[in-house]
Amino acid sequence: MLEAIHYVIKGEKILKGAGLAIDVIPVPREISSDCGMALEFSCQERDRVEQLLADEDVTVVGIYALRKGQYTKL
Repeated sequence: MLEAIHYVIKGEKILKGAGLAIDVIPVPREISSDCGMALEFSCQERDRVEQLLADEDVTVVGIYALRKGQYTKL
């Protein structure tokens, strides 16, 4: 989950530019009741995603894994 919508847009551009398969999705209600958008990506790409976003000063609020229908903060 990213801090603001402009980070979501910037993050999407960075990650797609790096060839990663990502989706922009609404933040699941289980994570936050606030309206917002998040980036969804494969757990196997977590380290790469975090590094790419950090290199471009994109603030990440949290990373969550979906397992058996439950979100867990990583």
